[in-house]
Amino acid sequence: MSPFLKAQEYYQGGPLIYDDHIYQAGIRTVRLVPRGNDLAMPVIALNSGEQLLLSFDDLYEEFTNLSYTLIHCNADWTPSELMRNDYLSNFGDDYIQKFEYSINAFIPYTHYELAIPNQQVNITKSGNYLLVVYRDGNKENLVLSRRFMVYEEIVQIGGKVKRPTRVEKMNSHQELDFTISHGSYPIPNPFQDLHVVMLQNQRWDLAITDLKPQFLQNGQLIYQYDDENTFEGNSEWRFFDIKNLLALSLNVRQIKQDSLFNVFLAEDRSRAVERYSVQFDINGQYRVRRLDAAKSDSEADYALVDFYLDYPNEIGSDLYLFGEFTDWKLLPEYRMYYDYDRQAYRAQALLKQGFYNYSYALESSAKGYADLSFLEGSHWQTENDYQILVYHREIGSRYDRLVGFATFNSDDLFNE
Repeated sequence: MSPFLKAQEYYQGGPLIYDDHIYQAGIRTVRLVPRGNDLAMPVIALNSGEQLLLSFDDLYEEFTNLSYTLIHCNADWTPSELMRNDYLSNFGDDYIQKFEYSINAFIPYTHYELAIPNQQVNITKSGNYLLVVYRDGNKENLVLSRRFMVYEEIVQIGGKVKRPTRVEKMNSHQELDFTISHGSYPIPNPFQDLHVVMLQNQRWDLAITDLKPQFLQNGQLIYQYDDENTFEGNSEWRFFDIKNLLALSLNVRQIKQDSLFNVFLAEDRSRAVERYSVQFDINGQYRVRRLDAAKSDSEADYALVDFYLDYPNEIGSDLYLFGEFTDWKLLPEYRMYYDYDRQAYRAQALLKQGFYNYSYALESSAKGYADLSFLEGSHWQTENDYQILVYHREIGSRYDRLVGFATFNSDDLFNE
């Protein structure tokens, strides 16, 4: 195993976490996306024929059998009371059968893929699910877990992203007003039986979960708050391109080749006081690609990427690299250190070839989530995606039914 991987001791085996989590250091580039749309949220419609595609690499050289199971969860991501045969029509566990070895990579790996639902595992209930992968048939030997959702198209959700109503947030935040239309579908007590979740760019750390309808009108539930439904707009994401490790490309200033590829990115600076700047991004996500490769999944190499943030003083709180490649979390592996000689924050990350978005995030106990605005700034004009999930606990039911899902984009701001 790579010496770099041996240093990643924070990956610890232990109890199952009902969240996106990696339990072993050799597991890299984990993605769970709808088949055919690798930038969308892991959500599919029940009985639609749609599938989610799990992909990841195992950087351990030894091959072992990997199995998986699905766990049904409540709206708050605690295990539901359903038995396995209540939400699966056939087998509950199965092996991951599709894998291939890397080709001509400096760091060898085994690439795995799994599509769900499939012939062995068929889902019969809507709601939240946790996909769990474990090694050698031992459910205590956890490899990874991933959240996904299955919804029913029962209610319709209409919404619009707008500039905030409150004056103090008009230049830095975005507001999402929405309406839930349920027609003849009975919701006797929407204030108690409904659980609505709002997300920005698929980030669960930003989830707004406690909104109640303000108005009830002709089969519609109206949510038009002035403050409780706002998010920081932040800025467009920083990016770099390492699809080709033999030539410099976007925001890459140097590439060295030794026992592995070392990539040095262009120097970054704080954008906290800069004006809004239009820039194409993919809202914090990444895409695995190797230029001219027939199959990037097994032909793309790994590189040690060096991040450099010019900053005159050490900040009082920890600073992290942040994006989908960090699981939208402040992980120890991506914590930056301050180089007093260079007066800059630095970090290295082992990443697979492709196109990446990233930001610098501050750990903020006051906000309770990864704070991007401290170094990136925050603007009402920023392009962001928003997701709304509507859960309903029917009278006498033992689970939260996901009865609606919708996505919105802040481009609505410029179509008014």
